[in-house]
Amino acid sequence: MIYFCADDYGISRSSNTRIEECLKKGVLNKISVLPNGDVSDFNERLLGENVKLSLHLNLIEGYPLSKKEDVSLLVSDKGFFKHSFIGLFFLSLFGNRRLLEKQLYNEIKAQIDFWKNRMGENTPILIDSHQHTHMIPLIFRTLMRVIREEDVELEYIRIPAEPIFPFIKSPSLYLTFSPVGLVKQWLLKFLNLVNRREFKKANIKSAAFMGILFSGRLTEDKINKLLPHYKKQNENIEIAFHAGYLENGEPLIDGCRPRFMKFYYSKWRREEYNTLINFRKD
Repeated sequence: MIYFCADDYGISRSSNTRIEECLKKGVLNKISVLPNGDVSDFNERLLGENVKLSLHLNLIEGYPLSKKEDVSLLVSDKGFFKHSFIGLFFLSLFGNRRLLEKQLYNEIKAQIDFWKNRMGENTPILIDSHQHTHMIPLIFRTLMRVIREEDVELEYIRIPAEPIFPFIKSPSLYLTFSPVGLVKQWLLKFLNLVNRREFKKANIKSAAFMGILFSGRLTEDKINKLLPHYKKQNENIEIAFHAGYLENGEPLIDGCRPRFMKFYYSKWRREEYNTLINFRKD
């Protein structure tokens, strides 16, 4: 099974509309929803469609779903999340780990509770996260503790550790990725190794992942070059897109980080939108 997944549903109403267009007109069959985004009616709009819905755990942008005082290490004076992936990573290593874990527990539980309330108490949950922050070991362990202690029925967790073999076998793509993508790919592979014991203990179901090295820049040509090599070793594959492009001036949710604006308005999100609309499956 190949899951064509659109991340960041909820970052803005305009973005949501374009993701829904990919669902109706293209190959999109999975949508990852920001629980603290513009998602007041997402279940009415998406349930009943032939699509998997995933909780896009968000500790990076927007308002938390917990009370501000319950997540004080995670938010600014204005009440928005204040840390990037790297900020959370270093906070988890050098900050007040006990207090941080408690506050992470509060927010992760609040976001899962939101999801269960919207999707149904007994509906199995699929989980990934905004910028893959759930791969940070302390956050992953806390997520697993919430799942155990709150008796969450887990269907799937994204493990964004891209296999290397397909890229080695695709030399024409060697010079088409960004150095930042390469660093992210190897960092996430390292964190995957750190978390492996937790994965096995929890018997987590996942899929081979594509969408780090070419994050935000996936085209049909790149996918068609990589996919045959993925299929040789993997039964289930998830390909992550950021297809909810924005035109200049279209608003985002409150609390989006200025440093990410360039990506939200980039031409590459439109390119990924076009890829999902026009992609031809074998």
